[in-house]
Amino acid sequence: MSEQALVRLKYGSASWNRWREEHSRAAITLDGVKLDGMILTGIDFSGVSLRGASLHAVNLMNANLRGADLTGANLREADLIAANLQGAILYGACLHEADLLGADLTDARYSAEDLTGALHVPNVPAR
Repeated sequence: MSEQALVRLKYGSASWNRWREEHSRAAITLDGVKLDGMILTGIDFSGVSLRGASLHAVNLMNANLRGADLTGANLREADLIAANLQGAILYGACLHEADLLGADLTDARYSAEDLTGALHVPNVPAR
C-alpha cells in the first residue's frame, strides 16, 4: 500500500473516498495497519485487504466493507452500525463489543465464534 493512500486515510473518509473514486481499479492492501480510534464514518473499504489490521474502537458507521478481507482483524468495540459487510471475510476477527446494529452480513464469511461478544448481531447464518 502506498504511503499516499495512508496519508489520505488520515484525513478521513471524505478524502479517502474521493481518492478511491480516482483510483477505482487499484488493489488496496492495508494488512496489519493500526487505525485504532479513528472516525471513518461512511468510508469505502470495499474489497480492501485489512488482514490483521487493528481497528479497535474505530467508527465505521455506514462504511462500505463489501468484500473486504478482515481476517484476524481487531474490531473490538468498533462501531459497525449500518455497515455493508456483504461478502466480507471475518474469520478470526475479534468483534467483542463491536456494534453490528443494522449491519448487512449477507454472504459474509465467518464462524459463530467470530461474532462472540458482538452487539446487535443480525440474524444471518454463518458461512
